[in-house]
Amino acid sequence: MSSTEQRLLEEAGRCINCGFCEAVCPTLPSSGYNSSRGARGRVMLGRELLDSAARGEGISQFADSFFSCLDCYACLQVCPAGVNAGRVSHMAREVMASRGEGVPQLARLMEKMIMRYHSIVPLGRRASAWAKGLNIPAAGETLLYTGQMYQLMSYSSAMTSFLQGRGKGMGRAIVGSVLRLPWLMRLAPLLNDREIEGEMANSLRNIATMLGREGVQFCYMGESEPYPGTLMHDLGFASSMKEYASFVTGELRKRGAKRVITVDPHTHDLLKNTYPQLVEGFDFEVVHYTELLHPESFIMGSDEVSFHEPCHMARRLDDFSAPARLLERVAKVRLPDSSGRKTHCCGGPDELLYPDIAGGVTRARMKQLREAGGKQTVTACPVCLLNLRREGEAMDISSLLVRRMRPDS
Repeated sequence: MSSTEQRLLEEAGRCINCGFCEAVCPTLPSSGYNSSRGARGRVMLGRELLDSAARGEGISQFADSFFSCLDCYACLQVCPAGVNAGRVSHMAREVMASRGEGVPQLARLMEKMIMRYHSIVPLGRRASAWAKGLNIPAAGETLLYTGQMYQLMSYSSAMTSFLQGRGKGMGRAIVGSVLRLPWLMRLAPLLNDREIEGEMANSLRNIATMLGREGVQFCYMGESEPYPGTLMHDLGFASSMKEYASFVTGELRKRGAKRVITVDPHTHDLLKNTYPQLVEGFDFEVVHYTELLHPESFIMGSDEVSFHEPCHMARRLDDFSAPARLLERVAKVRLPDSSGRKTHCCGGPDELLYPDIAGGVTRARMKQLREAGGKQTVTACPVCLLNLRREGEAMDISSLLVRRMRPDS
């Protein structure tokens, strides 16, 4: 039994089958209460997967259960035994990836693209177009690391619509063709939502503007900046991720960085909590840009907003309150009942592989945000922003903050 399988056995073995997790698992109702798509079902299937593997049987039949998990960790907040079904799902994906069984074709494509192009989509100069004219130096001790997360959103939206619009059969055929001929992915930039691209670029410029007005001196890697590998890690490609994390760390060191400023929750969580486990000597100071903005630099406005707290901020980071603290400084904030560590996922992680489940989760979350009473929904994550937008109005926190920054800051 591998170390991952042993940890999976230990995590799943603590389950007392109480079912509390099913009350908060967002994918369970969105899948029509299919028990295999809920937290308790995943824990139970984790044990079955190990039994099947031990008997030398196939494990592909478990794929939909584990790959549809959002890793939102809502289950952990209510489990009296401290079982994390999200962690069970993640380890199960690692087992399937290591055995080469059950991994969705699109997931394998994502791994291949990241290892080949250092991004999900080979963006080239478009990745750094947002910084044109800002004259940001290319090297220094403090590095602004976008991880291409904002930049990739316009392509993610367009590619998702493209594949879904062609049906499952044709979608699989297209993905299969790109797996055989990876150079075809160079055509992906043709699938781009220009409106979203412009908005995401503005968000990054807003972030850079606010940091500059706070006196933060930073550098930026430009078009050579690599994607951090978030999706590859989430999909369970542990071996590839370890190799890739070493590559990214080397690129950061080449720029002389000692402090890394992140701009999205996924990259921040990955560098803060996962990279130190993957790369020996990963000793960078990792800070989110909102931690470097002083509340005194902002003034109150008349906006009334509902704040969607991203899972990777509310649950993966201890007492991470910087975005909420800044938002309360500039607007009247309405929080839904599911807030803080009880926040509700936006559904984003399921968008590519399980769009129907993702849509149900997003609709449920937007309903909660509307009922909170804000006239506008605000979030601090580009993935959440993109998904919430499918069901209503939403804006990035940087767009509101930059408007409320004191002129003399």
